[in-house]
Amino acid sequence: MKNKSIKMINIKKYIIAFVAIIFCFAFLLTGCATVSNVYDKNGNSIYFDELAYFQGQIAKIGDYIYYGNSYSDSSSEGFNYSTASSTGYLARLNVSGRLGYDYTADEYGYINPSPANVEKVNDRLTGYQNQDMFALGNYLYFTSANTHRDSDMQNDYTQVSLFRIKFNGDSLKEIETFRFDENSLLTIREGSDGNYYYIAYIPSSSGDSPTYNLYSIRIGNSIGDLRLLAENVLSIAVCDENSQVKNIVYTVNSDRTTHATTAVRGVDFATGEITEYGNNTEVTGSTVEMKGRSGDIVFYSYQTTVMPAQIYYKVLKSDGTGDDQYFSGTESRWFYNAEDIEIIGYSNDGYIFIPSSSSSVMYKKLDQSLEQTQPALLTSSNYSHILFIDGDYIYYSNDTSISRVSVLTRQTETIVTMTSIISGQCGYSDGYIYFYAQLESNSDSEDSESDSSTSDTNYYLYRVQAGVNPDGNTQLMSKVEKP
Repeated sequence: MKNKSIKMINIKKYIIAFVAIIFCFAFLLTGCATVSNVYDKNGNSIYFDELAYFQGQIAKIGDYIYYGNSYSDSSSEGFNYSTASSTGYLARLNVSGRLGYDYTADEYGYINPSPANVEKVNDRLTGYQNQDMFALGNYLYFTSANTHRDSDMQNDYTQVSLFRIKFNGDSLKEIETFRFDENSLLTIREGSDGNYYYIAYIPSSSGDSPTYNLYSIRIGNSIGDLRLLAENVLSIAVCDENSQVKNIVYTVNSDRTTHATTAVRGVDFATGEITEYGNNTEVTGSTVEMKGRSGDIVFYSYQTTVMPAQIYYKVLKSDGTGDDQYFSGTESRWFYNAEDIEIIGYSNDGYIFIPSSSSSVMYKKLDQSLEQTQPALLTSSNYSHILFIDGDYIYYSNDTSISRVSVLTRQTETIVTMTSIISGQCGYSDGYIYFYAQLESNSDSEDSESDSSTSDTNYYLYRVQAGVNPDGNTQLMSKVEKP
C-alpha cells in the first residue's frame, strides 16, 4: 500500500512537471502578452511600414485606441509616480463598434461611467505632459517619466524615457532616457536612407544655463546606437514629412574670436554628414536663429549690429544648399517684421505662425508684403494652445474648451466645452479629437440617464467628433475606479 502511494505521488510529480514544461514552451512562444494580438480585416497581424502618428497622446492600431488611462503632470508639486501610474497606465479600447456603457447602479447607488472592455496593456505611466506616442512596424512607441534614481537615490522625473512595446503588451523595452527642459525637442522623422530616427535636442547637462546637444537614434525592426550629431547647438529647424531634404538645420557660434557671428549648418541625421551654410563672415556680428520649418522652407531671424532682428525664409534645394550659401537678411526672402515667431504649419498656400510680441495666430503667404498680411486669426484671449492643423482648420484649446477656426472663412466653432480640460494635449484619429478632462456627468448623452457629478479629480480621456458635433457630445474612454 505504501509503495502504491509513492507511485501515485511520483505520477503526480511527472504530470505537474509536464504541465510546467508545456506552460514554459507556450510562454516562450507568446512572451508575456497582457492583451490579445491585433489583426486587420483580412486576419493579418497589424504592421506599419510607415510611421503612424496621431498628435501624441493616442495611437490607432487596427480597431483599438491605445492611450494613457488618466493624465498627470510629473512636474507638479507632490507628484507621486506610483499614484499617477495606478490610473495613468497604458490602456486600450476597441472602438470598431458602438462603445458599451453600463449605467446600472450598484447597491450603494454608484454608477460607473466607464466604457466596457477597457484593457490594461502595461503599468508604465503613459498619460502625462511629455507624452509622445506613435506606431511603427509591429511596435507601439511611447514616452514615460524617468524612474531611474540618481547617485543620491533621488528621482528626476524631468527626464523622459522612450519605450516600445508589442501591440499585445509583449516585449516592453526601454530604448533611451533623455534630459528634458522647456527648450528641448524629441521627435521622430524619416531619414535620407528610408529608415526612421528619433531625434533629440536636449541639454548636455543640468543647471540654470545648460548647453544643448543634438542626437539621433535609428528605430524600427532593430534599434541603432545613439549618435551625437552636434554639440553646443543654439537653435534647430527639423525637416518634416513634406521635406525633400532630410536634414536638421542648426546654428552654433562660429570660430571668429572678435565680432562673433553665427554659423549655420545642416546635418543628415541618418548619416551624420554635415553641410556648411556659411558663417556669414562677410557681416561681422551677425546673428541667425532658427524659428521653424515647413517642408523645405526654413524660417529664421537675422540681425546685425546695425540691423534689428526680422524674420526671413530660405528654400532648401535637393543638394541641401538652397538658393545661395548663406542664411542672411536678403530683402527677397523677408517674411515678417518681428524679432521672434513660432511657426505652426502650412495651410491653404500660406503659413500659420505666432509672433512673440502679440501671441496672436497669424496667416501669411510668402509673397505677401506686410501691408497685405491679414488680421489675426486668433488673439491671445481666444486660446491657450494650438493643437494641430487639419486641412483649412486650426484646432486650439484652453482650460475649458476645444475649438477650431477656418483659415479660409475666419469663422470659429466651439467643438466641446467642459468644466476642466488639459489644454495642449490631444490625439486625433478618424475624425475624433481625444483629450483629457475631469469627470462631469456621464458623457455618452445617447445612452446616459445619469447626470450625477463625481468627486474624482483625475483627468480621464474623452473623445469628441471634430466639427460635426453641434451638441458637443463626448464619450469617456477611460476606466474609472470606484472612489
